Amino acid sequence: MIIAASAGQTDVGKKRKGNEDAFLIDEGLGLYVVADGMGGRKAGEVASRLVVETLQRTLRKLAAADNPAKMVGFDRNLSTEANQLIYSIRRANLKTFDYAQNDETCKGMGSTLSAVLLSNNQIVVSNVGDSPIFRVRAGATETVSTIHTVMAEQEAIAPEGGLKLGQQYLHMITRAMGISETVNPDTRELDCRTGDIFVICSDGLSDKAFPEEIGEIVQRETPDAACAELIKMANDRGGDDNITVVVVRVDSLAESHEAPAGGSKAHHGVTAHPERRVLIEYDTEDASYSTYSRTLRLDGVFLETAEPISEGESLMMNITDPGEEVSVMVSGLVVGRTPQGIEVAFENLTAAQIEELKALIRRL
Repeated sequence: MIIAASAGQTDVGKKRKGNEDAFLIDEGLGLYVVADGMGGRKAGEVASRLVVETLQRTLRKLAAADNPAKMVGFDRNLSTEANQLIYSIRRANLKTFDYAQNDETCKGMGSTLSAVLLSNNQIVVSNVGDSPIFRVRAGATETVSTIHTVMAEQEAIAPEGGLKLGQQYLHMITRAMGISETVNPDTRELDCRTGDIFVICSDGLSDKAFPEEIGEIVQRETPDAACAELIKMANDRGGDDNITVVVVRVDSLAESHEAPAGGSKAHHGVTAHPERRVLIEYDTEDASYSTYSRTLRLDGVFLETAEPISEGESLMMNITDPGEEVSVMVSGLVVGRTPQGIEVAFENLTAAQIEELKALIRRL
């Protein structure tokens, strides 16, 4: 297992009125995230916060599941932890997209997302957008994320091609969270060595400092002091954008160590499940939950839950047979409430959704 020291800081900069960046450090999960929001009014702030919170919540649920390898779209070429991170990112994307569709003030909002996940003695890095992830090793600094901009992708195809593009293409991103129903993060699994330092930042820093400058500071300072110095550097050089940075320093690789609080297999809202139940992840306006059920029908489902969900509430549900990797997303309305849970009626099912539900029911 990896034992690391970390810190993160965010700053509004000198030119912006609000801060649309968000970051997360969850040492129990070994998860470190930076999200740079975009959109009118305060929509960028909403998007980045929603992305980070949903990613964390989903990954916690998956980490607590009895069989975390059984999830939709499991890629056997990647580790379970990498698959969990990808699934959680896609879930965060869908949550952000749905929110934007249902709130006029948030139409068109989106966010970048860059994440580092500590996994045994490996590191999983995954990103959507142009917030970079750097690895500093033995004095050398390299970018380990994939930059999703028009200019970066043109340079990847033809190195001289990017020079022909105007500066407006430098931050024209080609991939973002919340813009469409689906997203494909670029994900890598990297070996890990004692002394490695990972830096995740928004472009408010990466536009104002060379990677080598960032590497020099994080090697010289503690993570907390490095964050402060990097933000000061970006502000001293203009502070044109919000500035966010997370620094993760690998202090040692150990055979095992005591799991942090909250890292146990028990987690509120996810119940142990016998075979032949479907996993149902459902969202209200305030929170996301999950449970297992054998009561799936073509017209609805009964969800065992103690959460305070009332009749008349609308739910977005993702129903999955983890063992067979079959799923369907549907909307529903709470039509009844008992001490054991809620009765949900499906709404506006398409022919394709009905066929997918039939396939899931046959598996029960």
